[in-house]
Amino acid sequence: MRLGIYSNISRDTDYEIANLCASDILELGGVPVFEESFKDEPLILKNDGIEFGSFKDCDVIISIGGDGTLLSVVSKYREFGVPFVGINKGSIGFLTEIDVSMVKESIRKIFDKDYEILNRLQLLCRVFDKDGNLKFEEICLNDCVVTRGAKLNIVKMDLFIDGQYVEKFYGDGIIVSTPTGSTAYSLAAGGPILMPNMKNMIVTPLCPHTLQRSSYCIDEKSFVEIRLGDFETAPIISPDGRNCPELKPHDTIMITGYESTIKTVMLGYSGFFETVRSKITARGSFYEHKK
Repeated sequence: MRLGIYSNISRDTDYEIANLCASDILELGGVPVFEESFKDEPLILKNDGIEFGSFKDCDVIISIGGDGTLLSVVSKYREFGVPFVGINKGSIGFLTEIDVSMVKESIRKIFDKDYEILNRLQLLCRVFDKDGNLKFEEICLNDCVVTRGAKLNIVKMDLFIDGQYVEKFYGDGIIVSTPTGSTAYSLAAGGPILMPNMKNMIVTPLCPHTLQRSSYCIDEKSFVEIRLGDFETAPIISPDGRNCPELKPHDTIMITGYESTIKTVMLGYSGFFETVRSKITARGSFYEHKK
């Protein structure tokens, strides 16, 4: 079995967990694979049997860090169609399945194929200019956020779903989320929690200047269309927290479910609602005691 390893050194000090993973994989007769850029990293093990190269032929890709690291790894390697699993070295870790105390056990479970695959919906986000020309497109696993820019001016947008006019929106912005992202920014903005195997999108307003604060839960094949008018300060569009080119007046943002899903490894350590309850409680405690 070939297991890809990607580690965020800002979380995984001295690549301690990455090297532990590599050693455990070798011990089980597998092949640990680091991407080519790690070959010259002096802190990474160079034992016989460790490879440096593409994750394309791996059975599973292991991300070491927080949820942000996993989202970044998914962005880099989604086209390979390889399942992902995360080891949590972040603050809370909704998406990272494995606690650092259970690395050895978890790798054994992966070798024994003692896991399930969860197919998670992704979003395709496209931006068109006022003449209908495609400016850029991005794929995201969590959410696509359109929000105000450098100044505190409200954003003015027209919202359409499947070609039907929904409302003229005035506020801080709009979040379009997958079920995976329903426990992230959308939840903080008052959106509903969806189970990650569901095939729906959530449209959640950010601080709307209206009495209407409800989210819209829609089908994965629906099209969310956000039309911008004139503005003084450019709004920001951010798929999974990534930076994108600057929006211009009268740009149109189109968001729908992407044609392929992301596969994640579920090792069965806890159920979804148990995870939600424990992680939300832990998140509050983490922020309260963070120095």
